[in-house]
Amino acid sequence: TLKIALSLASNLGDPSDDVSVTHAAEGMVSKSEANSLRQLINDSQSFSSDLRMPHFSVESGPTASQVLVMGPDDFIVAVVSSLNRPFGSGIITPSGVLLNSQMLDFSWQNKTMNHSVPRTQNLIQPRKRPLSFLLPTIVRPSEGMCGTYLCLGANNGDKALSSIVQV
Repeated sequence: TLKIALSLASNLGDPSDDVSVTHAAEGMVSKSEANSLRQLINDSQSFSSDLRMPHFSVESGPTASQVLVMGPDDFIVAVVSSLNRPFGSGIITPSGVLLNSQMLDFSWQNKTMNHSVPRTQNLIQPRKRPLSFLLPTIVRPSEGMCGTYLCLGANNGDKALSSIVQV
């Protein structure tokens, strides 16, 4: 299931000027697509190697932090911040704020980890937002049931999804 999810995620990027990203996202939440993908899942064997897996990885390490707060009134705030690598971009503002190196989240040939083949959906372009794997997650009960079940986050690059699912 996670291999399928990461394979689908490799088609994502900033949807503002790329209609293929919008179509990929719509497909990911489509019930008919879910039904066909469900047929690929088999608990007794692993996926064959022909499943298209993402050819990218986001650098990870002790460079992200998160605050997840749940109040008694069921209001939730989830904030995740990442410098992307130790000391971020290496630039400190006059007020002492260390700036991140979010540029590394773009698919940038020979500059970012495992980006030997750039992914067109996530290439650097003016005013474009990079694909990121910061995943603050809030799990709530179905409609009509009270309470919040879980509020968590993960910041381990492309392993964040499997971390959230395992919790």
